[in-house]
Amino acid sequence: MAEITLRDLLAWEPRLRIAAAGNSGAGIRLTPTDGTPTGELDRELSWAVTARATAPMLPMLRGGELVLLPGRVLAESAVALPPLLRELAGHGVVGVVVDGTAPVAPPLPVLTAGAPVPELEGEINRLLTERRGELYRAGTELERFLADLTTTGGEVGQVLDAAANALAAPVAIVDGRGTPVATSNDYASPARFGGAPSGTGWQKDRLAIALDGGMTLWIGPVPPARRALARLVGARIGAAAGAAMARAAQLRPRGPARSAALGALLSDAGSRVDLGVRTAVLGLASDGTYRVALAAPGIGASGLQRALAPLGIVHDAGIVDDVPAAVLEVHVDPAGSTRRPERSDGILARASALTDADAGWLALSSPVTDPRGLPAAAREARYLAALFGAGLLARSIARFDAVADIGPYRLLYPLWGTPDLARYAGDALGDLPAGDRRGVLRHTLLAYLETGGSHVEAAARLGVHRNTLAYRLKQIAMLSGRDPANPSCRLLLHLALLAARLPPVPFSSSPSAP
Repeated sequence: MAEITLRDLLAWEPRLRIAAAGNSGAGIRLTPTDGTPTGELDRELSWAVTARATAPMLPMLRGGELVLLPGRVLAESAVALPPLLRELAGHGVVGVVVDGTAPVAPPLPVLTAGAPVPELEGEINRLLTERRGELYRAGTELERFLADLTTTGGEVGQVLDAAANALAAPVAIVDGRGTPVATSNDYASPARFGGAPSGTGWQKDRLAIALDGGMTLWIGPVPPARRALARLVGARIGAAAGAAMARAAQLRPRGPARSAALGALLSDAGSRVDLGVRTAVLGLASDGTYRVALAAPGIGASGLQRALAPLGIVHDAGIVDDVPAAVLEVHVDPAGSTRRPERSDGILARASALTDADAGWLALSSPVTDPRGLPAAAREARYLAALFGAGLLARSIARFDAVADIGPYRLLYPLWGTPDLARYAGDALGDLPAGDRRGVLRHTLLAYLETGGSHVEAAARLGVHRNTLAYRLKQIAMLSGRDPANPSCRLLLHLALLAARLPPVPFSSSPSAP
């Protein structure tokens, strides 16, 4: 028989209201957020019985009954309500219904139906019978469907969608940090599920069910009218979801297939929810810290592996944008804090030993603490690789999170490939690009700006006479409409030159932000 609680009855029968909260051993308290009574309201309810003025006042009580105490009966029997409630609490009654004033702090829940309702006992019992039948049928149908999915090897998403449809509530599997690994289609935001539960069972309006591997199945927020069904089928949903996750782990790609799948992940612009499932299937720890690394073709996949191995676990990601790629799972010290990567020159020393210094470069993204952020990290590494390919970085190794490694190009990254950046460069440089087809004037302007406006140093760097430099600067001022000798124009021109030199984005879309 499906379990039904007093809380369920309150959700189904709008005429019943909480009149007073009990203070027995289990206790009832009001939650500070929504005032919903907890504790004894979740005890299982069997039937409703009505007290009579004549002996015996009540039939034999076996526990779980809801006792109706009409005011007329109490008046005719001359029984005081407080001692009667204590007596009923000792017989396992889940609550009482009165049509008068409830005592303060009674030993069990006291409900009221407002004015006396004729045949309330019969109506409550018919409702309980109907709902038990409905729960049995709905639970049997869902369990049969879940069993079919398990037999046919259904994916975890199908299991969660079936559960969400039956319960009219979102469903998610989260890891030990509360990060969603798989969710139903009606999933809206991680905040709806929060972190890992303090234990299994109900957490306010959500049901938590522990799964293997430290994961938790969250069901909810569950509408009050559906909570009985959630309790009935929750364990079965958890078993089916756990079986689907286990099958996915068994089918996890390995070797070259895993490298190709990881490379596809780094190139993906899909939703973070999908990425949670894919990273779990690839065996990436949800609590790991990762960097994406790209290397010059001359270093190769094996050279990239050797260069990064001292820093952590290296996951081969095949080829991304025609260069070797890897995911570095950074070492974590015993205290739990991530160690900072080695200095750039330490990594470079190993990389340069593998290939000629002129041919070798290494690009590292910022660290991410959620594997679902790998596509966004990959975009950072691909940006650095594009800068290396265009000859715009002086260093042979660059970390996106180290400003000293990439300088002002870090500032331009959010606008990389956008029309806004192109418009800025065009507005700032004016007719200079069109009048400088060979790029001599722009090269001269960059050298002049990088030497702080020094004619002597800029001319020496360019290998030209200072008069030649002065002539070119006049041409630049005329074409751009901005005088490089004016300090207020230098920053604007410098950023515009760097923006105009950025290589094109090697992919059509960018991944979701972490």
